[in-house]
Amino acid sequence: MSELKAAYLVAGDDDAKIDAWRARVRVRAEAEGGAGALERFDAGESTPGDVAAAAQTMTLVGGPRYLLVDDAGAWKAGDLEPLERVLAAPAPETVLVLVVRGKPLARLRKAVEDADGEVREHTAPKPWKLPGWVVERAREQGLQLDTDAARTLVASAGPRPARLLRELEKLAAAAHPSTRVGSEEIEALVPGEAGPGVYDLADALVAADRGRTVALAEQVVAREGRPGALLFPLVRRLRDVHRASELLDAGVTEQEVAGSLSMPPWAAKRTVAQAKAAAREALEEALCSFADLEVRMRSGEGLDEATELSLTLDRATGSGGQPA
Repeated sequence: MSELKAAYLVAGDDDAKIDAWRARVRVRAEAEGGAGALERFDAGESTPGDVAAAAQTMTLVGGPRYLLVDDAGAWKAGDLEPLERVLAAPAPETVLVLVVRGKPLARLRKAVEDADGEVREHTAPKPWKLPGWVVERAREQGLQLDTDAARTLVASAGPRPARLLRELEKLAAAAHPSTRVGSEEIEALVPGEAGPGVYDLADALVAADRGRTVALAEQVVAREGRPGALLFPLVRRLRDVHRASELLDAGVTEQEVAGSLSMPPWAAKRTVAQAKAAAREALEEALCSFADLEVRMRSGEGLDEATELSLTLDRATGSGGQPA
């Protein structure tokens, strides 16, 4: 905000970027006029008329003054008239910042735009783009994460950008002075959000236990409410076991296979045991089923996420996981 405008509307579902915007407003206001230069409002407690009256009130504070309104999406379109009048003739050196979590009212957007203000919309990345988003945010904090490590973080912490940023900050502090963080460190340091049910589901999927897989999927989706967030841990488990199965079939010893896996020793031993019990062809077919699901999700085709996940799990366990 090098050249100040009379009003800013900051909206969307990317909480991390919106929170960063709020922080920059606070820092700038305090740097230019001290703590008194920033006046905060909660739209759940203050009406558009309250904010309009404050914007027109003269103060003894020199320089720009900032009015920050949180949750402006709580206002009704019919109540915006007092604010529209103020924005039509804004007070000098008064900056109004409106924060909306989600989609803003069309009338509020128009009022800001008509005042030659600025509208910033920050949309959270789609589930399949989160690993790349995590890699970029990690780089900004001086961390090096590869794609597998980023997927591990998403699987553990969940899809909310704000939570992912907090975990990256913790990882940066824990890893210092090192700048490289791998999947093993993430699994050890980041508490899982999805809970053990997801890992039980992954184990049932790898074993091609259709009944248990379907039952666990229903329980986990009902609890978590985010079918798309389950894809990373499920696919990663299938890939790990499939890789171990390939090595075993190639004549590599169990100890060498375990040592080649990027995971704690206990997890590697368990993965090798699952690979010995599974049929590699069935694992490959399951991975293909999830690849098809990802294509449908990205293209927006198919049914809702929960239904598509259930159908994919059914197909992935249909050929049986035990060797003949």
